[in-house]
Amino acid sequence: MRFAFAFVAALAFLEVAPAADPPEPSAAVIKQVGGDKVIALIRGIESVEAFHVGGIDTKKSDDSYVANREIVGKGAAMPKDFAAKLTAALLADDTYFKNDSKGTGKGTAVGFRGKTTAGGIVEVSCCLEKGNTHLRVVDAAGKVLISGDVRGFRNAEEAPLRILAAEAFPDDPVIQKFKPKPVAERPPPKKQLPPIPSPIVMGAQLIKVADGFKFAEGPSADKDGNIYFTDQPTDRILIWSIEGKLTTFVEKSGRANGLCFDPDGKLWACSDEKNELRRYDVATKEYTIMAKDYMGKLLNGPNDVWVAPNGGAYFSDPYYKRMWWTREKEEQDSRGVYYVSPKGAVSRAAADFMQPNGVVGTADGKTLYVADIKANRTFAFDIQEDGTLTNRRKFCDTGSDGMTVDADGNVYLTRGTVVVFDKAGRKITDLAVPENPSNVCFGGKDQKTLFVTAQKGLYSIQMKVAGGARQ
Repeated sequence: MRFAFAFVAALAFLEVAPAADPPEPSAAVIKQVGGDKVIALIRGIESVEAFHVGGIDTKKSDDSYVANREIVGKGAAMPKDFAAKLTAALLADDTYFKNDSKGTGKGTAVGFRGKTTAGGIVEVSCCLEKGNTHLRVVDAAGKVLISGDVRGFRNAEEAPLRILAAEAFPDDPVIQKFKPKPVAERPPPKKQLPPIPSPIVMGAQLIKVADGFKFAEGPSADKDGNIYFTDQPTDRILIWSIEGKLTTFVEKSGRANGLCFDPDGKLWACSDEKNELRRYDVATKEYTIMAKDYMGKLLNGPNDVWVAPNGGAYFSDPYYKRMWWTREKEEQDSRGVYYVSPKGAVSRAAADFMQPNGVVGTADGKTLYVADIKANRTFAFDIQEDGTLTNRRKFCDTGSDGMTVDADGNVYLTRGTVVVFDKAGRKITDLAVPENPSNVCFGGKDQKTLFVTAQKGLYSIQMKVAGGARQ
């Protein structure tokens, strides 16, 4: 509708009457707005004047503000054929016409008022600041047949009433502020990007491969594709092998949550029983504590971890009160993301989160994603050579528990479903899971199986693409 009006407006100011008849309103709209009498009044417009209304208050009742407003400026006459065509087009737009609106507030309005051969009045006004267009039709007896807002012009530079305003009131700075730019000066329209194909194999079904857990979390695949994951309430780290067998890796895992393998094949675990970040030697099952405090104060509770290609590790440290803790409050002054350098030094890499949770990085070690689950946002950071994070930016308006990436750079979040975004932050697809998903990773012999931990179950589905990170 917008471009049609712009074209009609251009004809109007060349004073060339449009050859085509005004569009025919649908039967539903004619019935809604008052029947054939309304249409006849519009087609009978014989004289038109442009006007400028200052500071109208559309929160008053419709009849009151229309009757009592002050017209502060009148512009050049407007071709009546254009007025009839524009008004009929408004009526014909079933989608945008709203018959019961009382307006949106104060603003500067411009428009036209046309007298008809039958003695009625047709009036159209546009609130420049709000972009709303008001249509009013009154018959010869003074009965209001239509009075309502038409929502088709909101913030549209091509709105014909804005073109009319600029032509009719050339010296008014308020109105000129809204003058549409010539087509040559407007930025080129954004290219419509093609739809992104789903990374899930067509026809593939999500299947439950194991169940009976209290709360499954933190999956990560070793170099062979075996899946290590946690069952935090039972204090275990488990293994789902590429042969389809479930075994226990360790008991008494320190209430492990998120896991991640490093380039050397060692398994990092966020063990929040004593607020520790552990690194396991998989062969011996012995572990080293890599972090437990910062600046002499106990960590809030490591939750999720990702190890970069250089061996440095990033972990989130939200605060979730655990029933197995004896302490009653958090000691850190921020719920942040920390970095453990390859030499073992612990630093706070990022702060200013409500509740940071999922963390994952890209395979090239250049980008880190951090999900702030409470703020329902996921952020991206650039990773510098020394491990510091720069260029914080919003990636998407979705928070996440656990997350992973694939070889194409797509990012997988868990928020009610498994939500997949491309690396530009465009949503690709949702993968529904019978239970609320907690975390995801790629694994299997070819690394092309997506595994999902969800409450009591472990699920898997076949993918077109392999995983792009160790988590």
